[in-house]
Amino acid sequence: MAGARFANETDNGELALNTTTLILQRSPLSAGLAAGVAGSLIGHMLFGVTNSSAQTTDADAPAAETNNTNEDFSSAGILLILLLLAAATVFYFLKIKRPSLPDFSGLTGRDPSNDNLPTKRSATTRQKLSVDSVSSADKAAFQQLLIDVQKAWSKQDLTELRQFVTSEMLNYFSAALADNTSQGIKNHVDDVVLLRAEILEVWTEQATQYVTTGLRWSARDYNLSLTKQRGEPGYLIEGSEEIPTESGEAWTFMRIQEGKWRLSAIQQ
Repeated sequence: MAGARFANETDNGELALNTTTLILQRSPLSAGLAAGVAGSLIGHMLFGVTNSSAQTTDADAPAAETNNTNEDFSSAGILLILLLLAAATVFYFLKIKRPSLPDFSGLTGRDPSNDNLPTKRSATTRQKLSVDSVSSADKAAFQQLLIDVQKAWSKQDLTELRQFVTSEMLNYFSAALADNTSQGIKNHVDDVVLLRAEILEVWTEQATQYVTTGLRWSARDYNLSLTKQRGEPGYLIEGSEEIPTESGEAWTFMRIQEGKWRLSAIQQ
């Protein structure tokens, strides 16, 4: 009977150890609790078995008392296993099932100055053309646009500018005029005379044709104060009302299906 009791207790001990190992693998936080309970269980098994053996050697205990001891031990072992499973289940739902916060450490900063930049055109639809494809009539249109745009700019007339430029350029001129007004100045570009013009690049994007032209012109370019009267000190802020100066920029013109040319970009 003593040998049978040792076999049963060994089976129970192996079951408890296997269950404890499974819980430790699934719930790292429960390792300390599981180890402590498992140690108590094993100690109870060993000392319980030793005491039972000693009592059996010293005196024959009734079989009923031994069976009760085994039943109590088995019930205690099952209760400990259930407690361990409950602890592992709570940890699983609180720790593992809870979604972790996203890691933003790898994100780079954003340049706010790029927010209002127009989207770059796709290079796959761009077809380069020869500069010789620009006719004399096209060049005359570019020259007239230079004069008309500068005149409307000097008048601060956005309605007139709308006839000569794209919506993006209209927004650009509107912002520039508002900035000048906030500084109390008004820019004039009068008596524009085209000195030189060079076709730099020609291309198409689907039904839209683009031409970038290097322009060099002379004009009376000056800034006047909006808060002072003519003759007062500080009325002429910059430039000369009488002496023309030369300026140069690269202007890009666009048209859709042989339509009217419009200014679409300016590069200083």
